[in-house]
Amino acid sequence: MIGKAASWFESRTGLGGALRSVLFESVPGGPRWRYTWGATVIFAVALEFLTGLFLLFHYSAGANSAWESVFHLQTGVPGGILLRGLHRWTADILVVVMLFHLAQMVIDRTYRAPREIGFWLSLACMGLILAIARLGYLLPWHHEGYAGTDIAMNYVKIAPLGGEAAATVAVGGAEYGQATLSRFLALHAGLLPALLVGLFVLRAALARRHGMAPARGVPEEAAPVPYW
Repeated sequence: MIGKAASWFESRTGLGGALRSVLFESVPGGPRWRYTWGATVIFAVALEFLTGLFLLFHYSAGANSAWESVFHLQTGVPGGILLRGLHRWTADILVVVMLFHLAQMVIDRTYRAPREIGFWLSLACMGLILAIARLGYLLPWHHEGYAGTDIAMNYVKIAPLGGEAAATVAVGGAEYGQATLSRFLALHAGLLPALLVGLFVLRAALARRHGMAPARGVPEEAAPVPYW
């Protein structure tokens, strides 16, 4: 009965075959530790999404309530300080891991044809990760986040061709307040993560199309060995 149901589901969706192609992928020359950076990035992003979702359950994006909600999370919610700590420190670790991933792509010359678009997408993912991290810095609405964001916005203002206007739109006016928190939260937890997921999906599709780049020193025509 279960086998028939699985066969019916597979014939309609093809998800089983797609999952097998990912789990049992073969790579030239066999698995190496250098191939794990991309998976590490995905794991860190997934952890950020999961912890961020639970943080949203307790966060109040108000100029008069943001810090109080964060303080209550850390002092009045069981495991709240661990939850926020995981989200906070994984954000820093994610930037470092993404740098290692990009460095490995350069070492293995993944920026060359036919995989150059995948490399460009990885650079775009790095930019989005940095932007999401910077936007989240203000959300606790404490002095450190306020000062750090003000410095970043000053850099935006001096940018040519609309820097001043871009900073005004981001802040929601001339002063930081309710509009700033609302816009930063919408970008931090909504728009930019959605774009990041879209880039990840496109990046994975290109990786499936061209195959995993062999490690430096391993010929492209080397016998493929299962990744796992």
